[in-house]
Amino acid sequence: MPPDHPLRSSYSAVVLVVLLCCWLASGDDKHALLEFKSALTRDPLGLTSSWDPKDPDPCSWHGVTCDSLSRRVTALQLSSRADDTACSLLSLPPSSTTAANGNFSLLFPCLGVNLDALPKLQGKLSPKLAQLSQLTTLSLSFNDLSGELPPEIGQLQSLEVLDLGFNVFHGSIPFALQNSSSLRVINLSGNQLNGTIPAFFHQLRAVRVVALSFNLLSGSIPVEIGDNCGSLEHLLLNGNSLTGSIPLNLGSCRELRSLLLSSNLLQDDVPSTLGNLTNLEVLDLSRNFLILITLAIVFFCLRKFSFCSTSGHGSGVKEVITFNDIGVQLTYENVVKATGGFNIQYCIGSGGFGATYKAEIVPGVMVAVKRLSVGRFQGFEQLSAEIRTLGRVQHPNLVKLIGCHVSESEMFLIYNYLPGGNLEKFIQERSRRAVEWSMLHKIALDIARALAYLHDECVPRVLHRDIKPSNILLDNKFNAYLSDFGLARLLGTSETHATTDVAGTFGYVAPEYAMTCRVSDKADVYSYGVVLLELMSDKKALDPSFSSFGNGFNIVGWACMLLRQGRASEFFMAGLWDSGAHDDLIEILHLGIMCTGETFSSRPSMRQVAQRLKRIQPSIILT
Repeated sequence: MPPDHPLRSSYSAVVLVVLLCCWLASGDDKHALLEFKSALTRDPLGLTSSWDPKDPDPCSWHGVTCDSLSRRVTALQLSSRADDTACSLLSLPPSSTTAANGNFSLLFPCLGVNLDALPKLQGKLSPKLAQLSQLTTLSLSFNDLSGELPPEIGQLQSLEVLDLGFNVFHGSIPFALQNSSSLRVINLSGNQLNGTIPAFFHQLRAVRVVALSFNLLSGSIPVEIGDNCGSLEHLLLNGNSLTGSIPLNLGSCRELRSLLLSSNLLQDDVPSTLGNLTNLEVLDLSRNFLILITLAIVFFCLRKFSFCSTSGHGSGVKEVITFNDIGVQLTYENVVKATGGFNIQYCIGSGGFGATYKAEIVPGVMVAVKRLSVGRFQGFEQLSAEIRTLGRVQHPNLVKLIGCHVSESEMFLIYNYLPGGNLEKFIQERSRRAVEWSMLHKIALDIARALAYLHDECVPRVLHRDIKPSNILLDNKFNAYLSDFGLARLLGTSETHATTDVAGTFGYVAPEYAMTCRVSDKADVYSYGVVLLELMSDKKALDPSFSSFGNGFNIVGWACMLLRQGRASEFFMAGLWDSGAHDDLIEILHLGIMCTGETFSSRPSMRQVAQRLKRIQPSIILT
């Protein structure tokens, strides 16, 4: 358009008006955000440190997302775990289900984290947030925000994701949320909310996730939830004090994929209408006072779910559920027969959960059968949780679960058989064979990758809690596989705090775990570090030669002492230092010491360990 064109001045005026409107809108949003910041009493991570009142454009502030055209704030995301996709409800795809994609972060969001150790935002939730009229996402989970939820939140007509889980909000759930008709995800789990569950959720036609777990909610489940619930996919009400019956019309929520009602005070019969939920993938009704008398729902539960069948009193059911096909049918009878009735001559190892037997199902088809000590478990509920995890966990360096049988009188798991024995035997016998540096490096990297997967990629994240050489298996090519991982408890609410059930083996247990029973992924890192040091030296974790140094002296102290005295070469097994890879070996030694740091916060993650090991490239790497 020429400079003197008559429409040019009009066009410029329109642009100016648009820019002015955007600036004014941005100014209102800026004021609301600053009000939110002023209501905070603590921000240890500095999440709002970039929120400068002198900055006219809040769209550049940390945690703030704006529409590119209107410059209005559309998302506020200040979760203390925002960098962890396994902990974020926002990993929910906009138009597909999480469960269908194997993402169960909605069901168990970051419960394995030691929440007390996280630096978090503290303060109140400012009612002024209601001024962010274009807000679609509000994610402030895993903080210490307190007070009552302001009813003004209901004024956010565009809000699609409300993620305020795992704070310390109290009071009732605001009835005003019924006005937020665009809501797709409501996560208020892990707070101290009390009162009853509002009956308005059925009015939110777009809602797909209602997560109210681990609160102080009481009263009955509103029957209205089952009305007009065509979009509802996840209903999480576990860990409250809900009473009464399960509503019959929940069976009309045909898109429901997960229904968690455990750890409440529900009673009466489980309605047979739940058998209509053909898309259901996760169902937990445990720890209630329910009566499973309807054969249809029992049959549905056993056949629909990645679960082992559990035989009832005197039922005589002896069934093997298979997860991976090995080309041969597995039955209770042929598995037990192949172990000689669990004869000791077929036993190839034992541990805290039971003994493992070698079994040849048919000529040439070998499996390993871990017979679980029935008394080791407090019932089928714990074991069912472990089995569900095992069915989903797949990694090249994890021992593969093939099948299982669970009944009141017998429990066993069937794994692929690995002929190379375990790492403990390998370490004991390596003086009799030529062991190359590249072989040791590959074993260390294989197990690091397996643990990194369990900690960072498996959802819910899994702790091993008993990493030691005897739980690391080898094949004929010395590829390493981590075993017994599925028998460790899932990271959950009972394990973010102290637990009386200390797993692990003396010499490999992290100091904070042994003393306080506090569980974290860094306890696994410590145990891995001890194994790494053993792998590279001629010493055991608690070698008899350490007795001259006094009680409590172990391989960690010995490694630190040699490194401090400039005698690092004395740490490594005979012949390893002479291989010439001095820089690589010293780096491995440093890595082992880092993993076994006294405080868990000083230890690297297993992902970081795997990355450092991968950067080390021995001249020959076995494949």
